[in-house]
Amino acid sequence: MSATGRARSPLEWASLTRPDGVVIQQARARNNSWYLVVPASDGSYELRYASQSANTHVLSTRDIDEAKRAAETHADRYDTRA
Repeated sequence: MSATGRARSPLEWASLTRPDGVVIQQARARNNSWYLVVPASDGSYELRYASQSANTHVLSTRDIDEAKRAAETHADRYDTRA
């Protein structure tokens, strides 16, 4: 276990720009799954967890950093990468 108490590495975020110019933040989870932070038209952000079997809404927030922290918390519970 790491000094932070995690049995996994922190998520690594990267930007993905859609053809319409919207920038999505993405981080790879385990088993070909992804965390996505998608901006909404009202200025908020939506955290989604996308896997081969589902695309799940995790959180909506006005703070992109809060969305990323929620992804880390979700990954602590569900992502078992070392």
